Amino acid sequence: MQKPRIKIIVSASIVLVIIIIILAKSCSKSSNRELVYEKTTRGDVRKTISVTGELDLLEPVNILSKVDGVIEDIYTDFNQHVTKGQLLIKMEPSAISQKMLKTKSLVDSARLEILSAEKDLESKKNLYKDNLISKRAMEMAEVEYSSVLSKYKQVKIDYEVAAKEMDNTRIHSPINGIVISISVKKSTPVSVTTPLILLASNLNKMVLTISIDESDIGYIKNGQHVTFSVSAFSDKKFTGTINQIRMSPIKSGGLVTYQALVLCDNSELLLRPGMTATATVLIEEKKDVLMVLNQAFIVSPENDVSSNKTKKIVWKKAASLQGKSYSDVEVKVGLQGDMYTEITDGLKENDEILVRIKDSK
Repeated sequence: MQKPRIKIIVSASIVLVIIIIILAKSCSKSSNRELVYEKTTRGDVRKTISVTGELDLLEPVNILSKVDGVIEDIYTDFNQHVTKGQLLIKMEPSAISQKMLKTKSLVDSARLEILSAEKDLESKKNLYKDNLISKRAMEMAEVEYSSVLSKYKQVKIDYEVAAKEMDNTRIHSPINGIVISISVKKSTPVSVTTPLILLASNLNKMVLTISIDESDIGYIKNGQHVTFSVSAFSDKKFTGTINQIRMSPIKSGGLVTYQALVLCDNSELLLRPGMTATATVLIEEKKDVLMVLNQAFIVSPENDVSSNKTKKIVWKKAASLQGKSYSDVEVKVGLQGDMYTEITDGLKENDEILVRIKDSK
């Protein structure tokens, strides 16, 4: 009669052992877990966007050939400072010289024809007054004079065009500036609109064209501060301000980006056209505010805590109660920056907030 009782006792003992093992494992896990806290502090919260871009001249002046010809001589070189009106390039003018001589002779001939027609017309007018010729004869003289005058005007225009072409064989600087590049060499044949020389009016300012991802373009505004670096001076930070945001999209490999122009300071003359820059756009900044690390909002010491996206919860270090050394606190936040989040309500300075959980060895 005692056997059933013995079985019950054995079964109860087994269950008890299992419970003890589970509790031991739980305690072991808990004891191997280290909660890392960090104090809330006051400081600056910054939200930024990282982009890349390319530097270029702010106001480039590209001098193009206005006539067909051959480069006879070049009177400047790369990096030279030039003044407005300074002779930069001379082109071989022989073909245009011949054209000028031809049109000049036509102008002189037409001028003589005008004088002759003018005298004939005056004579015909006097004869008509004395009734010595018919009205039709006088009108024919007027027509002849008008025809010769029209011919003169046309050949004069041709001569002026040739003279302008001759003038265009001598290339002068349109500005005070610096020679950035020369695209031709001596004895090089060129045609109309061939690039000759690229000038920069000022290298103290440059423009950085940055590419903004479509997901970030809504944050970008004129006047935002930009810091950037270039590989040639990796330990130096350069600054600029967004001056223009272009509406036209650029599509490449399934990605859509937009360009923004940044006016940059280059007073030290370190930056050069074509340099690639890694830039940071300052979207918003709050100074001297109460803040906590962003990871405080994504770490939880309790696995069974349900996430509530409508509330911002952090875990604050507290006196040990029921085996817990922390308590959850609902907070109100302001600017959510790159590393820190602004706290507007719910915490005070030097509160210790859970930011990480790590396994202790």
